[in-house]
Amino acid sequence: MIKDKKQMRERIISAAMEVFSRYGFFKAPVHLIAKKAGISKGLVFWYFRNKQELIMEVAKRSLPLEIIDSCLKSGLSGEKLLECIGRGYIKKYKDPIQRSLLLHTMALESLYEEIAKEINILCIGKINEVAEKVFGKSSIRGKIAIRAFFGGLMCYILRRPKDINEEVFLKSLIDIVMGRDRGMKS
Repeated sequence: MIKDKKQMRERIISAAMEVFSRYGFFKAPVHLIAKKAGISKGLVFWYFRNKQELIMEVAKRSLPLEIIDSCLKSGLSGEKLLECIGRGYIKKYKDPIQRSLLLHTMALESLYEEIAKEINILCIGKINEVAEKVFGKSSIRGKIAIRAFFGGLMCYILRRPKDINEEVFLKSLIDIVMGRDRGMKS
């Protein structure tokens, strides 16, 4: 029974992700989420007290926190950690639904304290942890380098350059972050 409840909850979340990515969090009607999940609207509210609770669940999942946490827990450090994060990030946000949800979620920060906290965890806490694991300490330069790394990943997923494949991009970005590519070689 518990497994069925978890499966139903995941089915609703999956449907909500698709609908929210298309319509945004506020314009997406719950009846479309229910229809996409193949259930009644009332059943959505059986699993989620209200639309806001569903929004919070989907918004949190759209952030790359689980990628960073997984890579940090793997015991990797240095550029291997950056490779892990970069590959996970690129893989997740290749999906247009995830990419769209990330942008919608970032727009929620000023409206929902809970989302602002999650983004702070990402942009402050995780940046510090990654900088420490990559550079052996969490210095200002290290934090800036890791922020630049995430900024580079964000731009790559938002507007994939047609002339740079993801392997070349990721390797070059890591080289820059690690201070190995001071010149602008083509």
